Amino acid sequence: MSTVGGYNYQWSLFVDWCAAADVDALPALPITLAEFLAENPAGDAVQLRRVSAINRTHRDAGLPAPGQVTSIRIALDSARSNRTIRRAEQYQAIAAALLTSGSTAALFGRRDAVLLLLTAAGLSYRAIAALDRTDISADGDSVWIGGRHRIHIAPNDATDFVPASIWHRWHTVLQFSERYPSTKLLAEHLQRNTFPDIAALPHRPGPVAVPIDQWGHMPLPATAMTAAEVGAVIARHLTGVSPLHTPRRPIIRPSDGTDRSDPIAAPEPISTDLDSGYYRAGVEARRRAHTALADVPDMVDDVEDRIEQLLERTLQLLDSSDSGGRT
Repeated sequence: MSTVGGYNYQWSLFVDWCAAADVDALPALPITLAEFLAENPAGDAVQLRRVSAINRTHRDAGLPAPGQVTSIRIALDSARSNRTIRRAEQYQAIAAALLTSGSTAALFGRRDAVLLLLTAAGLSYRAIAALDRTDISADGDSVWIGGRHRIHIAPNDATDFVPASIWHRWHTVLQFSERYPSTKLLAEHLQRNTFPDIAALPHRPGPVAVPIDQWGHMPLPATAMTAAEVGAVIARHLTGVSPLHTPRRPIIRPSDGTDRSDPIAAPEPISTDLDSGYYRAGVEARRRAHTALADVPDMVDDVEDRIEQLLERTLQLLDSSDSGGRT
């Protein structure tokens, strides 16, 4: 079979596959080419002829060739870059919405915001679990992760996201708890957001990811969370299920004026007439939503992983062939 005849056959095969897959054959995207090669397995020589035929047809039409090594590299880098940016924005939005004062939830909020910040920066759960607080420093509104990571996390002006503020709030809790190991005292300062200035305290080593039980107790001395525990926290936030915590019961000031504990009085109860099934319906609706959407992040990750694998495999095929002039 002549080269031209072979190209025509391979191009026709590609056009038929694109029609069945409902994607454009001309111009074709690099990921379309990668999927075509993956779903039509053959030896390297045959696959390279297919790439050459598709590239040739695109060049004859005055279009960029989707099977060039450079185009595959750009597509692969773009897919990874877009994925990183999208994840970072998603995690940052969740972190910015977490409570930072007023209740036990604020303690979780301060810690989890940092875990989300570090995950958005690309650190693995294992790396976060092993991270020491001396490896993190604030530089203006930015955060610098030193040690072997050497990652700079810049603020996002479009969303008013300030990494330094997120780190400072949690670092304050870590330093305060180390100096004043009292869960009750910590809760009172969280309630009012009135932590003393502890900037002058020594910057001591210790884990960044610290476990918190449902009543707001942290271990003393501080111990690190496991990678699995860090991953579980991130997963709960991605699916909209908040970590378990039990708020401290507010103590009402006695009528005689004495102050037994917390000076903040409980708010007056508000009487509202609601249908007997109101709360049950709300809980059931939220449970159904969580069940229906729980697998969505994993499904998106699976699709993106497959795209990366396809592009990587195609790139390896082209790199190993030493056929830049032919494709």
